[in-house]
Order: sequence, then structure tokens, then C-alpha cells
Amino acid sequence: MISSQELEEIEMSDGPAANDELEAYDDAELDLGAREHAELSARGSHMRRVRRRKSRPAESAVAPRGASQTGSASQAESIASDAALTNGQLTWRLGVAVAVIAAFVAVLAHGAASVLLAPGASALAIVLTVSGAVATWYFAMTVWHALRYRATPSFSDAALPRLTVIVPAYNEGAAVRVALESALANDYPADKLQIIAIDDGSKDDTWSHIEAVAAAHPGRVLAIKQPKNAGKREALVTGFARADGDLVVTVDSDSKLERTALRAIVAPMMADPEVAAVAGRVLVLNREDNLLTRLLSARFFITFDLARAAQSAYGAVLCTPGALSAYRMDAVRKVVERWSAQTFMGQPCTIAEDRALTTWLLREGYRSVYQRTAVVETIMPTDLKRMARMLIRWERGNIREDIVMLPVLATRWRSRDQWWPTFEIVFELVQYPLAYIGLTLLAARVIAQPEALLTIAGVVLLGAVVQTLYTLRSRRGADFFFGVGYALFAFVGLWWVFPYSLVTVRDGRWLTR
Repeated sequence: MISSQELEEIEMSDGPAANDELEAYDDAELDLGAREHAELSARGSHMRRVRRRKSRPAESAVAPRGASQTGSASQAESIASDAALTNGQLTWRLGVAVAVIAAFVAVLAHGAASVLLAPGASALAIVLTVSGAVATWYFAMTVWHALRYRATPSFSDAALPRLTVIVPAYNEGAAVRVALESALANDYPADKLQIIAIDDGSKDDTWSHIEAVAAAHPGRVLAIKQPKNAGKREALVTGFARADGDLVVTVDSDSKLERTALRAIVAPMMADPEVAAVAGRVLVLNREDNLLTRLLSARFFITFDLARAAQSAYGAVLCTPGALSAYRMDAVRKVVERWSAQTFMGQPCTIAEDRALTTWLLREGYRSVYQRTAVVETIMPTDLKRMARMLIRWERGNIREDIVMLPVLATRWRSRDQWWPTFEIVFELVQYPLAYIGLTLLAARVIAQPEALLTIAGVVLLGAVVQTLYTLRSRRGADFFFGVGYALFAFVGLWWVFPYSLVTVRDGRWLTR
């Protein structure tokens, strides 16, 4: 293992050699048992953040890799194995980079050819070329940031803080029992764990399941029944008020935590006092149910392992998901009153409470990050109607919170060099209007020249393949094809979700209950 002194020397240096050393340290630390090296891991994470925020001259020498490594032969073999794995990851990075660059060149070449060879279609060509170039650059930068991502190692039992887990439930039935049992079975010291289960005025047997779990684990589950259904946001407010933990984790009642999820999700806040929100990794629990759930599973991989990993590089994950997120309680107390009373266009905000809480914490100057090793599985809709309603609810929340964040972009947010999150928020708001302008011009082109439909289909397929290439970094086989399938399905069957959500953004109904 690399010593504390050597790590400091590496951190003070710069250049590719230093980056290679840091990657080897990260991989070796994870493999050799991060809990035993918690303090050094936290220190290393802090020094990396300092290094990113402050430029330093590349003058100090980097010690030879083997100079100060100690430990058993098995540890040395583990480090060598991790180094080989890193080389393999670099190969995937190169492949993805080449594919993205090729797609970028193809978009520009297609647009230029359209302008030069078909002057009558120059307006369409210009729109497609500009929007395609910007979208491709945005995707390339997202991949670049995601490839830099590293999960924070977990800490030892002795270092773990007092933690509260809040599970709000409404008409969830027996599923809430699975969520609570998975929290109770987690690898987290029982004497440091408080679990709060809240029935938000359910009309089914949800409360009986909560009572049964609480009775089976005396003193470990605080069961609360709301007098009437007031919404998930109010249920969380009740939970926050009763929480006695330094950190708090929220878990959806239709979700199941992996055994190490709680230990993993608190690590980023322990390593960095500026982090006040952590997003867990969400997988689909009923992935094998049908084709739709397989497609949604592919979408979740892109959403979390790509998008949120990229946002984490700047400490600005825009949405910490309701299925699994963690917060710093002293930070939550600063915003909970304003968050709970939030209105938009004269209407109380009753949806997207997870995205809204993240927004309030970012506005306060805190950081939000992604923790890939904190895994939860959640149930997804198995029919198109319920899936569409879920996506509409999510999109309404995204539109609302992007608009809410716009005034913040000119405040202290900018002083933290948040240029990428700023661009991302603006891009999210303008990408769809630009896309619909392009689609309108495309429709006119197809009516005049039906054969152009083949070209359009080719461009859409190329974009779907390039977007899904990232999945090959850690997933293989059919997952890639389901990723391509979802991208095509979204283009053909879900194009209407954004405009509909935009014109109905004031509608705060949950839709799937």
C-alpha cells in the first residue's frame, strides 16, 4: 500500500505520471480493504479536491511506484492485478473516445455536404449541423467527466456516524416490508442506526406491514402513521423532524437496499464536509419482467453511471433520487422549511421532492455527489401507460427545477467554477426546442423527399449506438442492445413527453398512485 507521505508527494505533483499513480492507489485501496485505510482514503480524497481546485506547478518528483509499498505478496499481486484492470479500462476509454469523435466528424460532414450539395435544404442542414455538433460535444464532455469518476471508499465501524433511515410509504402494501427488512439487514452498526417508517395515510394494508416489522425488531424501527395523506414531501418533513442521526438516508418504499448500501452512501459526506447530498445507484428490481423493464434498466444505467457520474466530477449532481439518497442533517435543517413550503407559478410543489431538495442544498453552496457503490433496486412500471405517467412526473420536476436554478447561476455558484453544471442546466432547457425545430424541418424535407427518411433513420441509429457505447465499460452482452433499443424507443415513442410536460408543468399530480 502507498504510504501517507508518498501520497502527499504524488498529490503535489502533476502530469500523466501522477495521474497514473493516483489511479493505481485508488484501485489498490479499494481491493486491499478500504475500511482498514479509511483515514488515509479520506485524506487522499480531500487532497484530490484541493488539487483540482488549485493549480500547482509540476516540479516535485514522483517517488518510484515500488519504492515505499509494503505488505504481503498477495497484496502486491492484487495491486498488479488492479493495474492491469486499469489498462483495460483505458482501452475502453480510448474506444469510446474514438467512437464519439467519429460521430462528431460524421455529423459535421453530413451537414457540410448538405449545405454544399443541396442549397435548397441549407436551413435544415445548418440547424442539424449546429445542434448536432453541440449535442455531440455535450455527450463527449459527459463521457469524459464520467470516466474520471471514482467512488469514495467506505469507512470502518468505529468511524461511522449516527445514521437515520427514513422510509415514507403510501399504498405500498407488502413492498414496504422488503424495504424495511433490507435496511435492517444492512452492514451498518445497529447501535448507530435509526429507522423511521412513515405511513402517509395509506388506504391499503401498508400500516399493518410496518407494524409487523417494528414488532419483529423491538426498538429498531420507529413507526409513524400520518392522520391523512399529505404527500411524500410532508412525510419526509415528519421524518426529518424525528431523525436523531448526523446523516439521514431516504429510501423509497418499493425499493430494496443492497447489504452495503448504507455504509457506502455515507462515505462521501464523511470524506468531504462540503458534501451535503449523495445520490445512490438505482437498478431495476423487476428487470426481468418484460421488454419494457429491460429497456428501463438500460435507461437507468445511462442516467446514473454516465450522467450522475459526470455531474459528480463538479460536485453538482442535480437530482438525488428518492429511491436512495443521503443528506447531512445540519444542512437539511437550513432549507427544510423553505423546501417544504415551495411553490411554483402559484401552485404548491408536490412532486420531484428529491430534485427540489438537491436544488435547495446546491443554492446554499453545498456539493452533491454520486456514490456508485451504494446500490438500491427499485420496482419499475411494467406497462406503457404507467411508465409514461412516471416520465411525465419526472420531466415536470426537471423543467421546474431547471427554471428555479437559473437565477442561481449568476450568484456564488459561479464563484465555485461551476461552468459545466451551468452549461448543463441551460442545455437541458434549450435542447428540446432546438430538437423540435429540427424535427419540423425534417418533416418538411421528408414530405418533399420521402427517401430522406432513410438518412434520418441512419442518423438516429448512429446516435443511439454512440450513446450506448458507454455501457460497454462495465456491462456486456444484451445490455448494449437494450440500451440502443431504449434510445430508439425514446426517439420514436417518447418525443412528446417534454412538450407535454412543459405546457402542464403546473400540474402536481403524482399520476402513478
